[in-house]
Amino acid sequence: MPLTWELPAAAALCWVSVAVMLLLAGQGAASWLTGAGWTWPTAGGATVKLVGLFGGHTAPGLATTVSAAPSAGFVYLLVILIELAWLSVSLLGLRVWWRTWGPGMGEGLASWGEVEKVLGLSRMRADRKVIRPDLYAKSSAAGGRS
Repeated sequence: MPLTWELPAAAALCWVSVAVMLLLAGQGAASWLTGAGWTWPTAGGATVKLVGLFGGHTAPGLATTVSAAPSAGFVYLLVILIELAWLSVSLLGLRVWWRTWGPGMGEGLASWGEVEKVLGLSRMRADRKVIRPDLYAKSSAAGGRS
């Protein structure tokens, strides 16, 4: 099935949207972990909080007072950790997609684990000359693998 640009663009937009929301979640989690309570922007407050985060100010848009707000270093540390976790999960999901449904899937080829499930390790060793004749079959030429 041919793939047009709409699906990858929608997937990228969704990924970026989640990453942006995780910025706000990291700020809220930092506030909660320091005892100031969970903070989440009200309607229209997300822009103020994001601009504040990008500008180096972590207190704008918070319901708590500035003195009760978490330190900027802790907020950025938590945001970075959350974003790295999101990136890791995304890359793992992309790898699974690539190998199972994407261009990297081997059509008609069984993986080593699938062959071992069907044949078992002892049968794989006994039939290795049939399974991989390029590696284990005896060759008539001198110096070949046996």
